[in-house]
Amino acid sequence: MNKFERDFSEISYAIVIAYRNYEIWWLYKHEREKYVNIMNNYLAFFTSSISAHFVALLMSTSRLIDDKYLSLKSLYKKLKNENLLEREEIELIEKKFKELENIIKGVKIIRSNVFAHISEKIDSDEAFAKAKLKYDDFKVLIFGLGEIFNIMRKANGMNILGFWINSTKSDTEKMLIDLIKYKKQKKWFKILATVLN
Repeated sequence: MNKFERDFSEISYAIVIAYRNYEIWWLYKHEREKYVNIMNNYLAFFTSSISAHFVALLMSTSRLIDDKYLSLKSLYKKLKNENLLEREEIELIEKKFKELENIIKGVKIIRSNVFAHISEKIDSDEAFAKAKLKYDDFKVLIFGLGEIFNIMRKANGMNILGFWINSTKSDTEKMLIDLIKYKKQKKWFKILATVLN
């Protein structure tokens, strides 16, 4: 049994959850024009769903970058301290963390000042402005952290984690299409009932 089995397991789960929620949130935000009519028919649900998937994305991602608790960063430090990573792996991981530094900083600002706590110093609009995040930054962050994690997995004799497999995007698209079809059928049933009466 791997000394860090729990660490690997918890981080695997956080990456998968972060990516799945990212996909749903991204679909709702970026492909809204395709589904706007059906989403507006269930406005309270989809408004809540967009928010819920963003919060789940943010909190799962935060679990990966937390400096105080079990995280991808803490696992990296443990593996490095136990000499379980080669110099080249350490250099690559350090480079990746450096590339993600501004996005990580932005996520921490939003998490700490808007979602995990309510800041008395800055309001949520100021926190989002200070974070300087774009929609696609979350995908860059998740894939970057996934790449770092897979370097550590391979270094410990494990297979890579295919967190992008079993996409939630396709299930979400199917659900929206089914709702559109149902709405059309319901409309035709009303027309047919009116004609037959």
